Formats: sequence, structure tokens, C-alpha cells
Amino acid sequence: MQAHRQSAWLFSLTVVCLLLMQPIAWGQQPKPGGTLRVAWEADVTGFDPGFSRGIQAYYLKGNLFNPLVTVDENLNFVPELAESWETQENGKVYVFHLRKGVKFHDGTDFNAEAVRWNIQWTTDRDSQSVMDAFLDTIEAVEVIDAHTVKIILKYPTFTLLPALAQYREGLLIKSPTAYEKVGRQDAPRHPVGTGPFKLAQWEQNNLIVLEKNKDYWKPGLPYLDRIEFKIMKDGVTRATALRAGEVDYVSWLPREHADRVAKVPKIHVMAGKGSSTAFSAFNVSRKPFDDPRVRVALTGYGIDRRAIAKAALLGHGGPQWGFLPPGAKGFKDLSEMYPYDPEKAKALLKEAGFDEQNPLKYSLITHAGETALPTMATIMKTQLAKVGVQVNVEVLDRPIYLKRSNNHEYEQLLNASSHMLDAYDRASSFDRHAGVNIPNHQDPKIDALLDRLRRASTEADYLKAGEDLQEYATQQMMYFGVATLPDLEAARDSVKGYVFMRGYKKRYETVWLER
Repeated sequence: MQAHRQSAWLFSLTVVCLLLMQPIAWGQQPKPGGTLRVAWEADVTGFDPGFSRGIQAYYLKGNLFNPLVTVDENLNFVPELAESWETQENGKVYVFHLRKGVKFHDGTDFNAEAVRWNIQWTTDRDSQSVMDAFLDTIEAVEVIDAHTVKIILKYPTFTLLPALAQYREGLLIKSPTAYEKVGRQDAPRHPVGTGPFKLAQWEQNNLIVLEKNKDYWKPGLPYLDRIEFKIMKDGVTRATALRAGEVDYVSWLPREHADRVAKVPKIHVMAGKGSSTAFSAFNVSRKPFDDPRVRVALTGYGIDRRAIAKAALLGHGGPQWGFLPPGAKGFKDLSEMYPYDPEKAKALLKEAGFDEQNPLKYSLITHAGETALPTMATIMKTQLAKVGVQVNVEVLDRPIYLKRSNNHEYEQLLNASSHMLDAYDRASSFDRHAGVNIPNHQDPKIDALLDRLRRASTEADYLKAGEDLQEYATQQMMYFGVATLPDLEAARDSVKGYVFMRGYKKRYETVWLER
């Protein structure tokens, strides 16, 4: 019954999103001009592609810069600054044909040399680019002519397109001339791209203002003259501002306010298939978590994911077993692998040497950056107590959590992921040679699956390798999902043309205001 109600709610919201995204089909012509007022959840670290980190920075940079390739709302790869491309040598070489007549905000030309410079900058370890690890398969970049660039890879791989389009922020192309003029230190405050908007004002922890790029290369866009991002860190403040008409759109609507906001006349809540995950991992280098029987007992059979999702997510989300959310490309449903079974959990723990006389005791670390995590951890603790396990939950400040996580100073962790495009989006979480290796594993099968994923030259082989990685990681209960975290946004009826991307991107070039 609950699943039926949730499906009906999501269906209604999907209809709302379609109405927002298709104004012309309903006889409404976009009206240029106006200011979009946004309740924005956090300030940014800066606006320099590749260098300025954080999800809020990634979203805003997508309105100042363009990638070569992007994804649409169905996660299909579509042209952006590259109008077309083709592969050669079984996927080892990509040739991109660039759009002509595109200018950076400083008036300089976007061309093949600018692409070569951006890739060189990104893959230079000294740049400390967030995209470096995803583009380390590039061997060389050749400028064929002003509007044709060839990217030669170390081996055939399909990973290039998703890296250019979406991983973290995608490869956003910045003006080489402007960057070299202002230098690395000032680049985060002086973004110069090809995007639909320009940075006009940044008052840290208060206000970010973007203004229309009147020379944007997409005819007629953007419609808005200006966007004001008002920093409102408190979720209650954001929801209240929308209900009161002080803002037009909320980028991150807290789930505890979603139902109430949805009932307000002339406001629509947007949701869809989950694109991020509440995930967990054991430090498998520590005993007894090096024993798969213990891991499977605890988080395979020992926790009730459906009860966790229902209580912690208030109907806005669902249970999850694998690390990849259902809204991602190549998601594999693994819900039948480990049904909730406390007796089977007890039996496996007994096999591993734990019972009432020798109970397993350990600590789980998490944080409150995602408000549902402490609740989930507490429910997991209660459920595991029923199989004789004593869990100490530590809710840490996020910086301390990140430090302990990065240093593998934990037995089990619970965290919220960023929005995942596909399985390779999580490659660094497993990679023990060039990634963070969250489970701290030494498993050669994981290494082989990652290598197979990297070297898949077709999308079909790529997605199949990703499915196999999901299955093995879940089977081993090494790195796995607990619940799905859908993106929730809300807007007033007057906001038209917004393409809801479920948190993958938040772009405003097609938005217009009905006045």
C-alpha cells in the first residue's frame, strides 16, 4: 500500500515536471526578461572549473560554462560545445567537431586550441583538478583545425563521454586567455566561460547574482535577465521563503517540508527516481570485518532497509541494496539478494564466533550533513541489537567525519553520495591504486572488475561491467546502499521552462517567468 501511495505521488510530480518543461507545447510562448529569485542552500567555494569544489559550485558553474558534451533529462549524451563526434580505432580515438562562432565572455574565440588547453590544464597534476582522475585515460590531444580536435586515449574506453559530460561537473571549458590573465589564485572569483550567464556579484554567505550573457551562442537564450541566489542554509527558512512568495524556486527542499509545501496553491514540488544514495561500507582491513560472513550478517540479513527508508525518509525515498541508485544509468536491482532475516544473521554471526556469550561490539560513524543519516544509523543500531550486536553510533562534525573516513579510521561508516551517473562514477571509491578506496580492500576481483569497466569500449559492455561490479560489491557487503535519496526541488507556478534533472544538473538557461 505504501509503495502504491509513493508511486502515485511520484507520478503526480512527474506530470507537474512535464508541465513545467513543455510550455510551448501548451501554447505558451516564453517571455524574456525578469529576475529569478532562488533560495540556495549553501555558499560556494568559487567558480573555477576543475578547481572550485562542492556540489553547489558544480551546479552554478554549469550556468557560467559549457562542456563539450552534456546529458539530457534522460541521461542521454547530447552535443553542447561539440556539435558532433565520432570514434575511431575501436574507441581509442575520439574526434570532436566544434561549434563555430562561439565566444567566451571576454570576447575571445572558443576553438580547438582552447579545448586542448583545458584538457592539458585538467590532466596536469599541479592543477589539482577534481576531473583529473576521470580523464587520466587521455594520452594526447591533437588540434586538427580551428574547429576539430582529436583526443587519443591510452586504450579503447567508453569512460570519456560520461567524464566530459557529467562526472562531478564534467569538463567545463574556460577561457585560457582570461585564466592566464587573472592567475590561479583569482580565477575562482573571475569565471570566464561560454555559458548563458555571467557572474555579476558574490557576497559570501549572503548572495550570488548571475546576469544574462547577451551574446550567448544558443539563439534566443537565456530568457532571464538575472538570477539572484539567496544563501539560506536553514531548510525551514528556504521552505518558508517559498511559501511566503519571497523566492520563486528552492534548489534543495528538505524532505520533512515537502508534503506541506506541495499543498500550497501555486507551488509545485519536483521529484523523480533517486540519483544519490545513503551508502555504507566496512573497513575490511580490520577484524572481524575482513570476514564476509560478518558483513553479510550485519548489513545483508541484519537490517531492514524498508523500515529504515520509511522512518528516516518520510516517504521520499526507498530501500536500496547496491551502491548505484535506481535513477542512474545501468542500475541493477539487487533487492532479492539479502532479504531481512534476523535468524539467518544470528546463524552467520555464530559461525564467525559471535553469540550471546561473545557479542560483537563495534562503532559506526556518520554525520548530519544529510539530515536523515543520524536517524538511519540509530535505526540500524536498534535492528542490530535484535541479533545480539552492540553498535556505538558516532555522529561527527562533517570535517572530522571526512578526515576519519579518508584516513580509514572507522569500522563502519554511513554517508550520502553525490548524484551518480553510472557505476564508474564511483570508481574512485573502490580504486586502491588511484582512488580513496573507502572499504580499504585488497581484493583482486574488485581490481579486475574496475579494469574491465575502464576498458569497455562500447556502452553495452560498459553498462554490463558496471552491473557486475554492483553485484559483487553488494554480495560481499563491502560497499553498498541502504536507502535511495531523491532530489527534491520546488518552484512557484510562475516559473516556466525549467528542466528538472533530478540533481544531476541545475541549469536555468531555458527558464522564464510568467508575469
